[in-house]
Amino acid sequence: MKTKASLAIGLVAMAAAGCGGGGTASNQQGVRSTFNKVVHELADRNPAACELFSKRYAVENTGQANYQAALATCRAHTSQHSVSLPPGLRIDHVEVKGNTATLKASAPGQGSGIFHFVKESGQWKIDSVTSR
Repeated sequence: MKTKASLAIGLVAMAAAGCGGGGTASNQQGVRSTFNKVVHELADRNPAACELFSKRYAVENTGQANYQAALATCRAHTSQHSVSLPPGLRIDHVEVKGNTATLKASAPGQGSGIFHFVKESGQWKIDSVTSR
């Protein structure tokens, strides 16, 4: 799955599934929590990480025709391949605009990545990743 490659290359894949409340601070914390959870679950080969990717992103990155098939592919891949957390991985900035958000993360000597989030059914999920 491209998700794992993107994360391993620049930062590490994506990182308590965050349910944001109504306020900006709680939404920012929800995005941070989702990022941290995904990163650690991918490193631990935990297929639960796959449920923290948006439906669109899962389908697009697995090449499957529907979300259930994409979820199954992601789970199988995640249980077989881990991602190493780069030393010094940190969240540099989080910006929330309604039901979308961006998170910039970086690691010394590894570059940075921009993670785009969308809120699906009240839960923040990673919707795309741009590595730098």
